[in-house]
Amino acid sequence: MKKLLFLTAIALAAISCQDEESSLPIDNSSPQSQKFQVVQITGQGEIIPIDNSKTRSSIQGETALQFTSEADYQLSLKEINDMQSYNRLAYVDANDFISLQELAMKADEELEEIANTATSESDFITKYSQYVEKYKGLLITNKYDNEDLSLYVPDGDNVSTYLVNSSRKVVIGNEVKKISLSDDMSESDKAVYAYTPLSGETNIFNFQNFIEDKKKTTGRVELKSTSEISVHVGCQKKTWLGWKRDNNRDVYFQLVASPMYFTLPNAAGDPYNLDFVRFHAFHNDGKIDWSAGGLKPGATSLSGKISVWTDITANTSEQVSYTNVFARYVGKYGTYGTHTLPKLEGGSYGGDFTLAFIR
Repeated sequence: MKKLLFLTAIALAAISCQDEESSLPIDNSSPQSQKFQVVQITGQGEIIPIDNSKTRSSIQGETALQFTSEADYQLSLKEINDMQSYNRLAYVDANDFISLQELAMKADEELEEIANTATSESDFITKYSQYVEKYKGLLITNKYDNEDLSLYVPDGDNVSTYLVNSSRKVVIGNEVKKISLSDDMSESDKAVYAYTPLSGETNIFNFQNFIEDKKKTTGRVELKSTSEISVHVGCQKKTWLGWKRDNNRDVYFQLVASPMYFTLPNAAGDPYNLDFVRFHAFHNDGKIDWSAGGLKPGATSLSGKISVWTDITANTSEQVSYTNVFARYVGKYGTYGTHTLPKLEGGSYGGDFTLAFIR
């Protein structure tokens, strides 16, 4: 009851490789040339390039990224879209600029600090209320789960959120543009942080696991209307009177289902199809939103089993060399081949499912 009162108070492709490894070349290249510069937008609407010698305290107005042309902006969006999530923030390496996505990361670090330093429940309530107010109008709360204390990027699946400032602005040529974003959580965030299983959802399998009411992992296998098969995993941890995202988890999953094919990116980031992937592995990524493959032509349903481990539930004391593993954390787009992982036997969560294809 106390928890409820608190939360109420603050609410204000074409290649197929069967059973064979196709270890992809590692491509560690970054964008070939920086297509933008950091500028200052003054109160009078002037656009002034920021000299490297300037400190943040000397900058008047707000900072933003300036692209020479719409084509350069669109190319940057594509490059970010092709990156793994933990590399996307590094795409813009500028001390004087904070994107909307980076703001959310800093806000999450701030929430961690509040949780770790609060001296009492009432102290946490006070500090958390101030925290939510501080980011009001910039980041959003989870309206679907009043026990989730984390703040989210509005429309966070939109990759422009890695290039716009906290006011959703970007400069293209000499024009300041405000990017339109919905004020709702992204679909990938809702898939794991807005856990609301509904009866009659024949194309979705949801699962959830708790460890001593301190750690929570939520997952979903989804058969989309396009025949795409997606796997979503989100990790959270308990903090005072609610939950927050647990961003630094290692996640491993095994999807055994038929009739389906798997899809992986090649060295250039382009998708290709294959018949078998033993494990998918992700490091320091507490939220997974992965397109695993698709339903084979002519099929109308998918049956199988999803098994998920984290670095907490896997046997990390014993390391095993597994074949046919896709390691998302190796190279620019990940690699498929032989990788050493914790022993992934037993201790998994997920389960058996049958999903009906909905057009």
